[in-house]
Amino acid sequence: MKVVAVLLALVAVSVADICNDIEGGRARATQIKSVIATGLDTVMGDCYPNGDAFSALLNSEACSALFYQGTCYGLKTAAKYADVDVVSYDMLRRGVSDVQALGNVACANVEACYNEVFDAVSDCAAADDGFIEGVIDRATEMYKARAEQALAEFGEQNDNTIAGRLVNIAMKRFTDIDSLRAFVSQRVGDDVIDDAMAGYQAAKEAAAAFCDSGCVDQTGKFLKRLFSSMNKGRCVDATMFCGACQRNAEVFLGRRANSIPCCLQDVVEQAIAGAQYVADTYGD
Repeated sequence: MKVVAVLLALVAVSVADICNDIEGGRARATQIKSVIATGLDTVMGDCYPNGDAFSALLNSEACSALFYQGTCYGLKTAAKYADVDVVSYDMLRRGVSDVQALGNVACANVEACYNEVFDAVSDCAAADDGFIEGVIDRATEMYKARAEQALAEFGEQNDNTIAGRLVNIAMKRFTDIDSLRAFVSQRVGDDVIDDAMAGYQAAKEAAAAFCDSGCVDQTGKFLKRLFSSMNKGRCVDATMFCGACQRNAEVFLGRRANSIPCCLQDVVEQAIAGAQYVADTYGD
């Protein structure tokens, strides 16, 4: 996988740097990183991997690539849709190339970045028995000072959406850190942790297969054809799938040449199976 990952990294870099598509893209992303670094170092406390601030991990080759391309993708997408009232499938089609570029960067760097962060947190936890507790306390203080009010306002203003409703439910259920700890102690036992680890390993293997097979580009090509085919007739709003958009999709998928790539189908089936297992096991 490492050889393929290196090749994917070279391809991603040579094909597109999303930050180049935005005026001052990299400089703006650097400003955002500075803000994140300050908060991250505050939350992580006296955790200094490799003798440096915890936020220095954002400067590693793998984590830096993920951060800059992901942030610039977000900036570009926000600007693209800022003044758009109705998003069409043609707009989605034209955005697939950016997702492909970001996907290739992720394939090349996610595992390495994750391992760097995981190792750093593990070393700090091993050196200080109260490390995790301290991180939770500092994160709670930061959340209450900087985000709680804004999150409450978002939930109140968007209670008719899934995201808003979930925010409201969570904020009513977890009124303070003690209520969250009580929930975790009651619900998160060894069996849940074992399931989580097994799920992570399965996801890691599925992601490796997806990346190694070149499925990012296969999926990108498929989605471009699908969105192009759907953007016809009365299908003018990508938020509405039923009706004309559904019929267009069914016509497209009904042709043998337009079948979903096998590598993508495998990931979809695993995701469905995983979601069903969680619902059956923890639904109550």
